[in-house]
Amino acid sequence: MENPIYLILIAIIIVLTIWFLIVKYFLYPLFFKPKIKTSEIVNFLNEKQCSFVEYKNLNKKERERNIFKHPKGLTFDSFVSGKSEYKIIGFSQNENKHKIYWSELQSWFPPFGKRVLNFIEEKDSEFLTELQKEYNQEIIIVTDKCPACKSGILKNETECKNCGLNLVA
Repeated sequence: MENPIYLILIAIIIVLTIWFLIVKYFLYPLFFKPKIKTSEIVNFLNEKQCSFVEYKNLNKKERERNIFKHPKGLTFDSFVSGKSEYKIIGFSQNENKHKIYWSELQSWFPPFGKRVLNFIEEKDSEFLTELQKEYNQEIIIVTDKCPACKSGILKNETECKNCGLNLVA
């Protein structure tokens, strides 16, 4: 009969491995996946002199493009961190067109605890032309009055208090 201490150690290692895999590939993506804050997006777009339109998680086709040039397979980082990728749509008033920015948020598990946010501007004209068609709409610049009911609004308001019209900041 083998030494019972080795059997106990092997059992503990197996249980810890199963627990790690459940947390990493089931619980973490469902409940603890890093999420980008809207304030981070708005601050970035303000630096680029763009207005915030929307942001989305990447779809399968966009993930396959591997915009951030991630290596295939398992890496040390994939074991100790989680990542989220987003497509951010902004509107440049100076250039009078929509822009796409790709965003990657990587957050390391404790005790590493670091959070890194990267942005890349889309330069592919095919994607940008498709975006212009999708978001082609009239842009009304609101400064001090609601365009619907003409009541006064403040600079930071996102909705008219009188009629409820949604205003994009």
